[in-house]
Amino acid sequence: MHILDMIYYWARTLPHRAAIIQNDSATTSVVSYQRLADTIESIGERIDGLNLDKREPVAVCIAKPSLMLATVFALLRSGYSAAPVNSRLYPRLAGAGLRNLIYDAEGQVTSGGRNIRFDGSWLPSPRQPATTRAYRKRPTENASLIFFTSGTTGLPKKVVQPAAALDQRLKYFSYASEAHQKVLVMPALASAFGVLRVCEVLNLGKTAYFAPESMAALSLINLFGVEVVIASATQALALAERKNKNPGYRTDSLKAIFVGGGKIESEGIARIRTALCRNVINAYGSTETGTVALTPFDVLADAPGAIALPWAELEVVDAAGLQLPAGAEGFVRIRTPELMENIKAAGPSEIPGVRDDWFYPGDIGSLDANGVLRLVGRGSDVINRGGVKVSGTRIEEILKAMPEISDAAACGVAGASGLEEIWIAVVANGGVDIDGIKRHLGKHHDIRSTPNEVFVVDRIPRGDLGKVQQHRLKELLLGLKRGA
Repeated sequence: MHILDMIYYWARTLPHRAAIIQNDSATTSVVSYQRLADTIESIGERIDGLNLDKREPVAVCIAKPSLMLATVFALLRSGYSAAPVNSRLYPRLAGAGLRNLIYDAEGQVTSGGRNIRFDGSWLPSPRQPATTRAYRKRPTENASLIFFTSGTTGLPKKVVQPAAALDQRLKYFSYASEAHQKVLVMPALASAFGVLRVCEVLNLGKTAYFAPESMAALSLINLFGVEVVIASATQALALAERKNKNPGYRTDSLKAIFVGGGKIESEGIARIRTALCRNVINAYGSTETGTVALTPFDVLADAPGAIALPWAELEVVDAAGLQLPAGAEGFVRIRTPELMENIKAAGPSEIPGVRDDWFYPGDIGSLDANGVLRLVGRGSDVINRGGVKVSGTRIEEILKAMPEISDAAACGVAGASGLEEIWIAVVANGGVDIDGIKRHLGKHHDIRSTPNEVFVVDRIPRGDLGKVQQHRLKELLLGLKRGA
Protein backbone atom coordinates (compact mmCIF):
# COMPACT_ATOMS: atom_id res chain seq x y z
CA MET A 1 0.00 0.00 0.00
CA HIS A 2 1.60 3.25 -1.16
CA ILE A 3 1.71 6.27 1.18
CA LEU A 4 -0.29 8.25 -1.43
CA ASP A 5 -3.08 5.68 -1.31
CA MET A 6 -3.34 6.21 2.45
CA ILE A 7 -3.35 10.01 2.19
CA TYR A 8 -6.15 9.83 -0.36
CA TYR A 9 -7.99 7.32 1.83
CA TRP A 10 -7.93 9.66 4.82
CA ALA A 11 -8.93 12.57 2.55
CA ARG A 12 -12.10 10.67 1.66
CA THR A 13 -12.95 9.21 5.07
CA LEU A 14 -11.79 11.99 7.44
CA PRO A 15 -11.49 15.00 5.09
CA HIS A 16 -11.49 17.68 7.80
CA ARG A 17 -8.99 16.01 10.12
CA ALA A 18 -5.76 18.01 10.39
CA ALA A 19 -2.91 16.34 8.49
CA ILE A 20 -0.32 19.07 9.07
CA ILE A 21 -0.11 21.93 11.58
CA GLN A 22 2.88 24.22 11.07
CA ASN A 23 4.29 27.26 12.78
CA ASP A 24 5.68 29.73 10.21
CA SER A 25 7.00 33.14 11.27
CA ALA A 26 4.79 33.28 14.37
CA THR A 27 1.74 32.19 12.33
CA THR A 28 0.16 28.78 12.83
CA SER A 29 -1.63 27.17 9.88
CA VAL A 30 -3.65 23.97 9.60
CA VAL A 31 -3.81 21.75 6.51
CA SER A 32 -6.56 19.11 6.48
CA TYR A 33 -6.23 15.73 4.77
CA GLN A 34 -8.71 16.97 2.18
CA ARG A 35 -6.61 20.07 1.50
CA LEU A 36 -3.37 18.06 1.41
CA ALA A 37 -4.79 15.61 -1.15
CA ASP A 38 -6.15 18.44 -3.30
CA THR A 39 -2.79 20.23 -3.13
CA ILE A 40 -0.97 17.07 -4.21
CA GLU A 41 -3.37 16.72 -7.14
CA SER A 42 -3.07 20.37 -8.19
CA ILE A 43 0.74 20.36 -8.02
CA GLY A 44 0.76 16.99 -9.82
CA GLU A 45 -1.25 18.44 -12.68
CA ARG A 46 1.29 21.29 -13.01
CA ILE A 47 4.16 18.78 -12.95
CA ASP A 48 2.45 16.73 -15.68
CA GLY A 49 2.55 19.82 -17.90
CA LEU A 50 6.30 20.34 -17.47
CA ASN A 51 7.14 17.40 -19.79
CA LEU A 52 10.11 16.31 -17.69
CA ASP A 53 11.90 13.06 -18.44
CA LYS A 54 10.59 10.47 -15.97
CA ARG A 55 13.95 8.74 -16.00
CA GLU A 56 15.42 11.79 -14.27
CA PRO A 57 14.68 12.42 -10.58
CA VAL A 58 13.65 15.89 -9.39
CA ALA A 59 15.00 17.75 -6.36
CA VAL A 60 12.62 19.85 -4.23
CA CYS A 61 13.56 22.78 -1.99
CA ILE A 62 10.50 24.59 -0.58
CA ALA A 63 10.44 26.34 2.78
CA LYS A 64 6.91 25.60 4.03
CA PRO A 65 6.65 21.98 5.27
CA SER A 66 3.16 21.32 3.87
CA LEU A 67 4.15 22.51 0.40
CA MET A 68 7.50 20.70 0.47
CA LEU A 69 5.70 17.45 1.30
CA ALA A 70 2.87 18.02 -1.18
CA THR A 71 5.37 18.63 -3.99
CA VAL A 72 7.40 15.52 -3.13
CA PHE A 73 4.19 13.45 -3.03
CA ALA A 74 2.97 15.04 -6.27
CA LEU A 75 6.17 13.99 -8.03
CA LEU A 76 5.68 10.41 -6.83
CA ARG A 77 2.03 10.58 -7.94
CA SER A 78 3.16 11.59 -11.43
CA GLY A 79 5.82 8.89 -11.67
CA TYR A 80 8.96 10.93 -10.86
CA SER A 81 11.53 10.05 -8.22
CA ALA A 82 11.81 12.94 -5.75
CA ALA A 83 14.67 14.23 -3.60
CA PRO A 84 13.81 16.63 -0.75
CA VAL A 85 16.89 18.85 -0.30
CA ASN A 86 18.12 22.10 1.20
CA SER A 87 20.08 24.76 -0.63
CA ARG A 88 23.40 23.59 0.87
CA LEU A 89 23.10 20.46 -1.26
CA TYR A 90 22.79 22.34 -4.56
CA PRO A 91 26.50 21.96 -5.50
CA ARG A 92 26.20 18.15 -5.18
CA LEU A 93 22.95 17.57 -7.05
CA ALA A 94 24.31 17.33 -10.58
CA GLY A 95 27.01 14.85 -9.54
CA ALA A 96 24.29 12.69 -7.98
CA GLY A 97 22.23 12.67 -11.18
CA LEU A 98 19.72 15.37 -10.19
CA ARG A 99 19.60 18.07 -12.87
CA ASN A 100 16.06 19.33 -12.24
CA LEU A 101 14.98 21.42 -9.26
CA ILE A 102 11.63 22.76 -8.01
CA TYR A 103 12.32 25.64 -5.63
CA ASP A 104 10.62 28.68 -4.07
CA ALA A 105 13.44 31.02 -2.97
CA GLU A 106 14.90 33.93 -4.91
CA GLY A 107 18.42 33.46 -6.21
CA GLN A 108 18.68 29.76 -5.40
CA VAL A 109 19.18 27.69 -8.54
CA THR A 110 21.37 24.89 -9.83
CA SER A 111 23.32 24.68 -13.08
CA GLY A 112 23.04 22.23 -15.95
CA GLY A 113 19.35 21.39 -15.73
CA ARG A 114 15.89 22.91 -15.31
CA ASN A 115 15.19 25.26 -12.42
CA ILE A 116 11.43 25.40 -11.92
CA ARG A 117 10.04 28.14 -9.71
CA PHE A 118 7.19 27.10 -7.40
CA ASP A 119 4.54 29.71 -6.57
CA GLY A 120 0.92 30.06 -5.50
CA SER A 121 -0.43 29.35 -8.98
CA TRP A 122 0.42 25.68 -8.43
CA LEU A 123 -2.14 25.42 -5.62
CA PRO A 124 -5.85 24.59 -5.85
CA SER A 125 -8.42 27.34 -5.49
CA PRO A 126 -9.81 27.62 -1.94
CA ARG A 127 -13.30 27.80 -3.48
CA GLN A 128 -12.96 24.48 -5.30
CA PRO A 129 -15.26 21.91 -3.61
CA ALA A 130 -12.68 19.28 -2.75
CA THR A 131 -15.24 16.57 -2.08
CA THR A 132 -16.12 16.48 -5.81
CA ARG A 133 -12.53 15.84 -6.94
CA ALA A 134 -11.84 12.26 -8.02
CA TYR A 135 -8.34 11.64 -6.74
CA ARG A 136 -6.20 10.16 -9.45
CA LYS A 137 -4.89 6.64 -9.01
CA ARG A 138 -1.14 6.75 -8.60
CA PRO A 139 0.82 5.55 -11.65
CA THR A 140 2.40 2.13 -11.84
CA GLU A 141 5.94 3.51 -12.16
CA ASN A 142 8.07 2.66 -9.15
CA ALA A 143 9.11 6.19 -8.30
CA SER A 144 11.57 6.42 -5.39
CA LEU A 145 12.45 8.85 -2.64
CA ILE A 146 16.06 10.03 -2.73
CA PHE A 147 17.86 11.32 0.36
CA PHE A 148 21.27 12.73 1.16
CA THR A 149 22.57 11.56 4.53
CA SER A 150 25.78 12.95 5.98
CA GLY A 151 26.39 10.70 8.98
CA THR A 152 29.65 11.50 10.77
CA THR A 153 31.64 12.42 7.70
CA GLY A 154 29.69 15.52 6.70
CA LEU A 155 29.94 14.43 3.07
CA PRO A 156 26.41 13.84 1.70
CA LYS A 157 25.74 10.23 0.74
CA LYS A 158 22.93 9.53 -1.73
CA VAL A 159 20.42 6.91 -0.53
CA VAL A 160 17.54 5.74 -2.73
CA GLN A 161 14.37 4.48 -1.03
CA PRO A 162 12.17 2.59 -3.53
CA ALA A 163 8.41 2.43 -3.00
CA ALA A 164 8.58 -1.23 -1.92
CA ALA A 165 11.09 -0.41 0.84
CA LEU A 166 8.90 2.45 2.09
CA ASP A 167 5.94 0.07 2.14
CA GLN A 168 7.93 -2.31 4.35
CA ARG A 169 8.81 0.54 6.72
CA LEU A 170 5.17 1.59 7.05
CA LYS A 171 4.03 -2.01 7.49
CA TYR A 172 6.39 -2.94 10.32
CA PHE A 173 6.90 0.10 12.51
CA SER A 174 5.74 3.63 13.19
CA TYR A 175 6.75 6.23 15.75
CA ALA A 176 3.07 7.18 15.83
CA SER A 177 0.54 4.76 17.30
CA GLU A 178 -3.19 4.18 17.46
CA ALA A 179 -3.22 5.78 20.91
CA HIS A 180 -1.52 9.03 19.87
CA GLN A 181 -3.02 11.52 17.45
CA LYS A 182 -0.62 14.51 17.60
CA VAL A 183 3.03 14.05 16.63
CA LEU A 184 5.65 16.82 16.50
CA VAL A 185 8.34 16.09 13.87
CA MET A 186 11.42 18.24 14.51
CA PRO A 187 14.00 16.86 11.98
CA ALA A 188 14.18 18.87 8.76
CA LEU A 189 12.24 17.71 5.72
CA ALA A 190 15.47 17.73 3.72
CA SER A 191 16.47 14.67 5.75
CA ALA A 192 15.39 11.04 5.52
CA PHE A 193 14.75 11.13 9.27
CA GLY A 194 12.19 13.93 8.87
CA VAL A 195 10.39 12.82 5.69
CA LEU A 196 10.10 9.15 6.63
CA ARG A 197 8.75 9.98 10.09
CA VAL A 198 6.07 12.16 8.49
CA CYS A 199 5.13 9.33 6.12
CA GLU A 200 4.58 7.13 9.17
CA VAL A 201 2.33 9.74 10.79
CA LEU A 202 0.24 10.39 7.66
CA ASN A 203 0.00 6.69 6.88
CA LEU A 204 -1.96 6.26 10.14
CA GLY A 205 -4.16 9.31 9.61
CA LYS A 206 -2.55 11.24 12.47
CA THR A 207 -1.54 14.91 12.64
CA ALA A 208 2.07 15.97 11.98
CA TYR A 209 3.24 19.21 13.63
CA PHE A 210 6.21 21.28 12.41
CA ALA A 211 8.11 24.17 13.97
CA PRO A 212 11.28 25.91 12.75
CA GLU A 213 13.01 25.97 16.17
CA SER A 214 12.62 24.94 19.80
CA MET A 215 10.59 27.92 21.04
CA ALA A 216 8.01 27.47 18.28
CA ALA A 217 7.95 23.73 19.03
CA LEU A 218 7.35 24.39 22.72
CA SER A 219 4.52 26.74 21.78
CA LEU A 220 2.86 24.05 19.64
CA ILE A 221 3.11 21.48 22.45
CA ASN A 222 1.56 23.95 24.88
CA LEU A 223 -1.19 25.13 22.52
CA PHE A 224 -2.28 21.84 20.93
CA GLY A 225 -1.42 19.23 23.56
CA VAL A 226 1.09 17.38 21.37
CA GLU A 227 1.52 13.78 22.55
CA VAL A 228 4.68 12.54 20.79
CA VAL A 229 7.89 14.36 19.87
CA ILE A 230 10.32 12.95 17.29
CA ALA A 231 13.70 14.70 17.41
CA SER A 232 17.43 14.34 16.97
CA ALA A 233 19.48 14.33 20.15
CA THR A 234 20.51 17.95 19.60
CA GLN A 235 16.91 19.05 19.02
CA ALA A 236 15.58 17.19 22.07
CA LEU A 237 18.22 18.75 24.31
CA ALA A 238 17.49 22.24 22.91
CA LEU A 239 13.76 21.70 23.56
CA ALA A 240 14.49 20.65 27.16
CA GLU A 241 16.66 23.72 27.68
CA ARG A 242 13.94 25.95 26.23
CA LYS A 243 11.35 24.43 28.58
CA ASN A 244 13.60 25.07 31.57
CA LYS A 245 13.85 28.73 30.56
CA ASN A 246 10.08 28.97 29.97
CA PRO A 247 8.48 26.93 32.80
CA GLY A 248 5.03 28.44 32.12
CA TYR A 249 4.64 26.43 28.93
CA ARG A 250 2.86 23.14 29.59
CA THR A 251 4.28 19.85 28.31
CA ASP A 252 2.24 17.45 30.44
CA SER A 253 0.42 16.24 27.29
CA LEU A 254 3.61 14.49 26.13
CA LYS A 255 3.44 10.70 26.31
CA ALA A 256 6.72 9.85 24.55
CA ILE A 257 9.84 11.45 23.08
CA PHE A 258 11.68 9.47 20.39
CA VAL A 259 15.32 10.49 19.97
CA GLY A 260 17.18 9.31 16.87
CA GLY A 261 19.97 10.20 14.51
CA GLY A 262 22.78 9.41 16.93
CA LYS A 263 23.67 8.23 20.40
CA ILE A 264 22.79 10.46 23.34
CA GLU A 265 24.59 10.34 26.66
CA SER A 266 22.84 9.42 29.94
CA GLU A 267 23.20 12.93 31.35
CA GLY A 268 21.38 14.35 28.34
CA ILE A 269 18.60 11.77 28.66
CA ALA A 270 18.18 12.76 32.31
CA ARG A 271 17.80 16.42 31.31
CA ILE A 272 15.13 15.57 28.71
CA ARG A 273 13.22 13.33 31.12
CA THR A 274 13.26 15.93 33.87
CA ALA A 275 12.20 18.86 31.68
CA LEU A 276 9.76 17.28 29.22
CA CYS A 277 8.63 13.68 29.61
CA ARG A 278 9.74 10.61 31.55
CA ASN A 279 9.18 8.26 28.60
CA VAL A 280 12.23 8.90 26.41
CA ILE A 281 13.07 6.27 23.78
CA ASN A 282 16.27 6.25 21.76
CA ALA A 283 15.81 4.79 18.26
CA TYR A 284 18.63 3.00 16.46
CA GLY A 285 18.62 2.37 12.72
CA SER A 286 19.47 3.85 9.33
CA THR A 287 17.87 5.03 6.12
CA GLU A 288 18.86 1.76 4.47
CA THR A 289 17.41 -0.56 7.13
CA GLY A 290 14.72 1.46 8.90
CA THR A 291 14.44 1.46 12.70
CA VAL A 292 15.91 -1.77 14.08
CA ALA A 293 16.15 -1.30 17.86
CA LEU A 294 14.74 0.88 20.62
CA THR A 295 16.09 1.91 24.01
CA PRO A 296 13.24 2.66 26.44
CA PHE A 297 15.15 4.47 29.18
CA ASP A 298 12.51 3.87 31.84
CA VAL A 299 13.21 0.12 31.40
CA LEU A 300 16.94 0.11 30.65
CA ALA A 301 18.10 3.10 32.67
CA ASP A 302 20.49 1.03 34.78
CA ALA A 303 21.75 -1.13 31.91
CA PRO A 304 22.00 1.02 28.77
CA GLY A 305 21.34 -0.85 25.57
CA ALA A 306 18.89 -1.27 22.72
CA ILE A 307 16.31 -4.01 22.23
CA ALA A 308 15.98 -5.25 18.65
CA LEU A 309 12.55 -5.02 17.06
CA PRO A 310 11.06 -8.45 16.18
CA TRP A 311 11.58 -8.26 12.39
CA ALA A 312 15.17 -6.97 12.61
CA GLU A 313 18.19 -9.28 12.69
CA LEU A 314 21.17 -7.94 14.64
CA GLU A 315 24.56 -9.61 14.92
CA VAL A 316 28.00 -8.64 16.19
CA VAL A 317 30.85 -10.03 14.10
CA ASP A 318 34.60 -9.82 13.73
CA ALA A 319 36.46 -8.30 10.77
CA ALA A 320 36.03 -11.56 8.82
CA GLY A 321 32.25 -11.54 9.31
CA LEU A 322 32.22 -14.39 11.87
CA GLN A 323 29.61 -14.06 14.61
CA LEU A 324 31.07 -13.30 18.05
CA PRO A 325 29.91 -14.77 21.38
CA ALA A 326 27.63 -12.85 23.74
CA GLY A 327 29.36 -9.87 25.35
CA ALA A 328 32.23 -9.66 22.86
CA GLU A 329 32.75 -6.33 21.10
CA GLY A 330 32.81 -6.24 17.32
CA PHE A 331 31.14 -4.83 14.23
CA VAL A 332 27.35 -4.50 14.26
CA ARG A 333 25.49 -5.78 11.21
CA ILE A 334 21.78 -5.57 10.42
CA ARG A 335 19.22 -7.24 8.16
CA THR A 336 15.57 -6.15 7.79
CA PRO A 337 12.72 -6.57 5.25
CA GLU A 338 13.22 -2.93 4.25
CA LEU A 339 16.91 -3.52 3.55
CA MET A 340 16.06 -6.51 1.35
CA GLU A 341 13.72 -4.37 -0.75
CA ASN A 342 16.44 -1.73 -1.10
CA ILE A 343 18.91 -4.39 -2.22
CA LYS A 344 16.39 -5.87 -4.65
CA ALA A 345 15.81 -2.46 -6.25
CA ALA A 346 19.40 -1.21 -6.38
CA GLY A 347 21.57 -4.30 -6.13
CA PRO A 348 23.92 -4.94 -3.17
CA SER A 349 26.91 -3.30 -4.87
CA GLU A 350 25.00 -0.01 -5.16
CA ILE A 351 24.39 0.35 -1.41
CA PRO A 352 27.53 1.28 0.55
CA GLY A 353 27.93 -0.87 3.65
CA VAL A 354 26.11 -3.94 2.28
CA ARG A 355 27.95 -7.27 2.21
CA ASP A 356 26.29 -10.68 1.80
CA ASP A 357 22.84 -9.12 2.27
CA TRP A 358 23.84 -7.58 5.61
CA PHE A 359 24.20 -3.86 6.27
CA TYR A 360 27.27 -2.76 8.22
CA PRO A 361 26.55 0.73 9.64
CA GLY A 362 30.12 1.13 10.92
CA ASP A 363 29.14 0.83 14.59
CA ILE A 364 31.09 -1.05 17.25
CA GLY A 365 29.09 -2.84 19.93
CA SER A 366 28.20 -6.05 21.73
CA LEU A 367 25.12 -8.23 22.24
CA ASP A 368 24.46 -9.80 25.63
CA ALA A 369 22.84 -13.18 26.18
CA ASN A 370 19.38 -11.58 26.20
CA GLY A 371 19.94 -9.92 22.82
CA VAL A 372 20.38 -6.39 24.22
CA LEU A 373 22.67 -4.33 21.98
CA ARG A 374 25.23 -2.04 23.62
CA LEU A 375 26.90 0.45 21.30
CA VAL A 376 30.46 1.50 22.06
CA GLY A 377 30.96 3.89 19.15
CA ARG A 378 31.58 3.97 15.43
CA GLY A 379 34.52 2.32 13.74
CA SER A 380 35.53 5.75 12.41
CA ASP A 381 35.10 7.12 15.95
CA VAL A 382 37.61 4.74 17.57
CA ILE A 383 41.02 6.34 18.15
CA ASN A 384 43.86 3.79 18.12
CA ARG A 385 46.57 5.30 20.29
CA GLY A 386 49.49 2.92 19.97
CA GLY A 387 47.29 -0.15 20.40
CA VAL A 388 45.07 1.42 23.09
CA LYS A 389 41.65 1.96 21.51
CA VAL A 390 39.58 4.86 22.79
CA SER A 391 36.01 5.80 21.86
CA GLY A 392 35.65 9.42 20.75
CA THR A 393 31.94 9.20 21.59
CA ARG A 394 32.75 8.20 25.17
CA ILE A 395 35.15 11.15 25.52
CA GLU A 396 32.39 13.45 24.27
CA GLU A 397 29.93 12.03 26.82
CA ILE A 398 32.32 12.57 29.73
CA LEU A 399 33.23 16.13 28.76
CA LYS A 400 29.67 17.28 28.05
CA ALA A 401 28.72 16.20 31.58
CA MET A 402 31.14 18.80 32.98
CA PRO A 403 29.32 22.05 33.89
CA GLU A 404 32.02 24.26 32.37
CA ILE A 405 31.65 22.60 28.92
CA SER A 406 28.58 23.01 26.70
CA ASP A 407 29.79 20.85 23.79
CA ALA A 408 32.76 18.65 22.99
CA ALA A 409 34.17 16.25 20.42
CA ALA A 410 37.28 14.13 19.93
CA CYS A 411 39.19 12.84 16.92
CA GLY A 412 42.36 10.96 16.11
CA VAL A 413 45.15 12.87 14.37
CA ALA A 414 48.44 11.35 13.22
CA GLY A 415 51.29 12.68 15.37
CA ALA A 416 54.94 13.24 14.49
CA SER A 417 55.73 9.64 15.49
CA GLY A 418 53.11 8.32 13.08
CA LEU A 419 50.85 7.12 15.89
CA GLU A 420 47.34 8.49 16.36
CA GLU A 421 46.98 11.19 18.96
CA ILE A 422 43.80 12.19 20.81
CA TRP A 423 42.77 15.73 19.97
CA ILE A 424 39.78 17.33 21.68
CA ALA A 425 37.64 20.38 20.95
CA VAL A 426 35.45 21.95 23.64
CA VAL A 427 32.92 24.79 23.66
CA ALA A 428 33.24 26.52 27.01
CA ASN A 429 30.66 27.81 29.47
CA GLY A 430 32.99 30.52 30.75
CA GLY A 431 36.55 29.64 31.72
CA VAL A 432 38.08 26.22 31.04
CA ASP A 433 40.98 24.52 32.82
CA ILE A 434 42.68 22.50 30.08
CA ASP A 435 44.94 20.63 32.50
CA GLY A 436 41.84 19.89 34.59
CA ILE A 437 40.14 18.40 31.54
CA LYS A 438 43.10 16.10 30.92
CA ARG A 439 43.16 14.99 34.58
CA HIS A 440 39.39 14.40 34.55
CA LEU A 441 39.57 12.13 31.49
CA GLY A 442 42.54 10.26 32.94
CA LYS A 443 40.41 9.21 35.93
CA HIS A 444 38.02 7.22 33.72
CA HIS A 445 39.16 3.61 33.36
CA ASP A 446 37.38 3.21 29.98
CA ILE A 447 39.49 6.04 28.49
CA ARG A 448 42.87 5.00 29.92
CA SER A 449 44.57 7.92 28.18
CA THR A 450 44.91 11.65 28.53
CA PRO A 451 44.42 13.74 25.38
CA ASN A 452 47.43 15.10 23.52
CA GLU A 453 45.74 18.37 22.55
CA VAL A 454 42.73 20.30 23.87
CA PHE A 455 41.33 23.27 21.90
CA VAL A 456 38.64 25.75 22.92
CA VAL A 457 36.43 26.51 19.90
CA ASP A 458 33.30 28.54 19.21
CA ARG A 459 31.33 25.57 17.87
CA ILE A 460 31.68 21.90 17.01
CA PRO A 461 31.04 21.09 13.33
CA ARG A 462 27.90 18.93 13.31
CA GLY A 463 25.43 17.82 10.65
CA ASP A 464 21.68 18.47 10.56
CA LEU A 465 21.00 15.68 13.08
CA GLY A 466 23.78 16.73 15.46
CA LYS A 467 26.44 14.18 14.50
CA VAL A 468 30.04 15.36 14.68
CA GLN A 469 31.49 15.80 11.19
CA GLN A 470 34.89 14.23 11.71
CA HIS A 471 36.73 15.51 8.64
CA ARG A 472 35.64 19.11 9.34
CA LEU A 473 36.63 18.76 13.00
CA LYS A 474 40.13 17.59 12.03
CA GLU A 475 40.50 20.44 9.54
CA LEU A 476 39.44 22.93 12.23
CA LEU A 477 41.87 21.61 14.84
CA LEU A 478 44.79 21.27 12.42
CA GLY A 479 44.20 24.90 11.38
CA LEU A 480 44.24 26.01 15.02
CA LYS A 481 47.41 24.03 15.66
CA ARG A 482 49.18 25.58 12.66
CA GLY A 483 48.10 29.06 13.76
CA ALA A 484 49.24 28.62 17.35
